[in-house]
Amino acid sequence: MSSSDSEDPQECPLCAEDAPIELPAYETWLQCDVCEEWYHGICVGLLATECERIDKFHCKKCVEKHGPSSYKGPELRRSSRQHSSVDYTMLNEGQPATFNQYLLRLDGHEFMDDEFEHLDDGHEVTVEWLRNRDTNDPFVVESAQGLDMEMPDPKIAVAEIADIMGRETSVSVMDVLTQEELSDWTLGGWAQYFGSTDRRRILNVISLEVTDTPLGDKIRRPRVVDEVDLVERYWPAAKRKPNKYPRVKTYCLMSVENAYTDFHVDFSATWVYYHVLSGEKVFYLVPPTPSNMRKFESWSKSPEQAVSLFAESVRQCFKVHVAAGQTLFIPAGWIHAVFTPADTIVIGGNFLVMQSLNTHIGTYKLEARTHVPVRYRFPFFLKLCRYMVELLARKWCKMDQRAKTKWTLSELEGAFVLAAFLEARVAADEHESSEARALGDLESLRVHAANLQQLTGAELGLRMTPDEWANRELQLREGCHFRWIRPGMSQGSLLLAARPRRLRAAGENGVTGRSIIKIRKKTAERTAPQKLTKLVRGRPPSSTPSNDNDEKSDDDNLLSALHSRRAKNSQSSESDDSMGDSGSDASDASSGESDDSDAGSSDSDDFVVSDSDDGYGRRSKRRKSVQTSDSSKRCAGHALPPNSRPKNARQRIAERLKIKL
Repeated sequence: MSSSDSEDPQECPLCAEDAPIELPAYETWLQCDVCEEWYHGICVGLLATECERIDKFHCKKCVEKHGPSSYKGPELRRSSRQHSSVDYTMLNEGQPATFNQYLLRLDGHEFMDDEFEHLDDGHEVTVEWLRNRDTNDPFVVESAQGLDMEMPDPKIAVAEIADIMGRETSVSVMDVLTQEELSDWTLGGWAQYFGSTDRRRILNVISLEVTDTPLGDKIRRPRVVDEVDLVERYWPAAKRKPNKYPRVKTYCLMSVENAYTDFHVDFSATWVYYHVLSGEKVFYLVPPTPSNMRKFESWSKSPEQAVSLFAESVRQCFKVHVAAGQTLFIPAGWIHAVFTPADTIVIGGNFLVMQSLNTHIGTYKLEARTHVPVRYRFPFFLKLCRYMVELLARKWCKMDQRAKTKWTLSELEGAFVLAAFLEARVAADEHESSEARALGDLESLRVHAANLQQLTGAELGLRMTPDEWANRELQLREGCHFRWIRPGMSQGSLLLAARPRRLRAAGENGVTGRSIIKIRKKTAERTAPQKLTKLVRGRPPSSTPSNDNDEKSDDDNLLSALHSRRAKNSQSSESDDSMGDSGSDASDASSGESDDSDAGSSDSDDFVVSDSDDGYGRRSKRRKSVQTSDSSKRCAGHALPPNSRPKNARQRIAERLKIKL
């Protein structure tokens, strides 16, 4: 019976003392009709809707003598497969009790439809096509024809894979309930689990790397992947020793029905290709905007990660179905989760590309900030960066201008960020032993990084105006690594896709300052009504410095402008009401006055950013000011009676907080 049919429940014997009973999942109770013990519904693996249909509940220790629980009305339909067992250890840590909660969250959220590019075959997917795409959206290739890849027979079974690889081969298995790895599994044991119907726990294999194995010999990646992969292009062939260079080329993923991998970014934001041999996959994709990456970093650090759906905290999350025979390509940085509606076998792999190198390095930094274990990061990433800088610096020193123009803007930015990243690593005071070995000769690396940074920076300066490059250089140096590029975005939009930070030092000859002024002026013109309360009315920086009285007058002017805008809104609403009662003459007059005041206010807006040096190389605090025209001041004077206008900042704050002075 439920808790409403008897006295208040006491303590659930299945819960530890520190169980998170304040969570909503613990609100439903059940009392055994035999021993009269109380249990949380979630602790016995029952949903709240299922508990409502129970007529007589028998706990586990009473089932043997008195039989199973009975239900009201018709017999409750159940799946022939057993439910996932409850992990009470994870329950006490606030983790979900059953996998059903993942399904409920996914079913309860409204995802955006798949609006990405679907290609009939792979003939169009070439190196030049990838380099010159006007977007970094994922895309799906419907047929493997044209990708020039080799895959196992689509009918291959997990038992056959175990026989090819060896049944004693160790394999990492993930528990879907806890999203953690389980040890002591072999391919033989996994094949036995995959072929059975008794799946009390939903398990998943997503990290079986098969390069240089009997199964890997039957697989060849898409040709375009081999041609753009930075490991293939820049890692010296003579130094590709076993377990001494990245082996992330080919993975075999084997997932049972209802398997789920929570939202994540692949190590170092690698590109990923997924070819579904059999079954089906559902991907939930979040674009790599700066805002989404900040939210993802906060979510990854949050203790609520296991009981919350990341898609609920972002604006856009796309749902993409990938059927058997299709291949999905996910570009760098896309945050994604994966659900398996049916038993599925997938062949996939990870690879780094030059046009996404900025994002790869940004994600490497994010993994360090979020304390991702080393075994879950891209292997030998720093050593690969070292090889790339050395080869690129030599290549660019010998490159003519015609060859330089073939590099795309994204590739140039990637090379520039790579050089700046390693230059900063070399300049660090301390290095761990593993990092020191990866970086090699620090002095030689510093020279190569400085040369590459200078050469690529000069080429980037030729591709942009001085203002644009000054602004973009600051973004690249300060870590603006993530952008969502949509089809048809202009060059200016691409440069502003990562929002610039406030300048910490003035650029040479004031170039950077003028760039920031232009950008903020354009932004303010679009959002002036919403951001009016954050602007200060005052004089341009060419005027004499303001004193305390000037600051008070600035506050008065700001308040006047606010009341002016409210008055104009009220006048327009009154004029709308008067149209039906008093004719259109009064309405026309009031609307004409409102238009005049709006025009005067918009024409007089002139945003400036003033900087001053204190003589020690430090920058003083900026002030944003805007001049007010006489017409808007007159409008403000008429809108607010003189005796009710606050005279200082203290009264303005009190009015906002509705406090009587």
